[in-house]
Amino acid sequence: MIAVPRSSQYSEKSANSLAAHLHALCTPATQIAFLCCPTAFVAFQHRAALPGARLLEVDQRFAVLAPRQFVPYDIDEPADVPAALHGAVEIAVADPPFLNEVTNAKLRTTLRKILHPTKGRLVLLTSTSVEEVLAKVYDAPPLGPLRRTAFDPEHGQLANSFACWGSWAGAESFGLEEGREKKEEP
Repeated sequence: MIAVPRSSQYSEKSANSLAAHLHALCTPATQIAFLCCPTAFVAFQHRAALPGARLLEVDQRFAVLAPRQFVPYDIDEPADVPAALHGAVEIAVADPPFLNEVTNAKLRTTLRKILHPTKGRLVLLTSTSVEEVLAKVYDAPPLGPLRRTAFDPEHGQLANSFACWGSWAGAESFGLEEGREKKEEP
């Protein structure tokens, strides 16, 4: 496994659990994008690789893991995403790199471009310190309203309390025992 910057590294247990819960939402044809969370992408693909999985990430080191699935992504250029992704992503998994409204607003711009307008679901992993920002930024479908999920992410050596939110009805059960989520068609 490639070295991951400390700020984006989940514990192995947490990454594997997240991968299992995400796979419970997917079919073999699901288009899923991981934004700013390479550890989650790696765990997801190691569990069971999906051809429709994409990693949108600024760190070019991750391109060697899945060259066809790696999409160079700079959060400071939020509208600069390939046209093939516009409105095509059914599930977006995101972990904003900075804990502020500006970063979340940039991420929202990207998500609005790539998420399918009716089937799109957002899984957002971030610090609980920005809950008020989340309610403000992710307020309308398919990005919100956000619901806090049962999944409790563990981040390597960060002191912040982290949580997971989902944008669909029933997201509160995401993260319960493996296999308890229903495979619903979005």
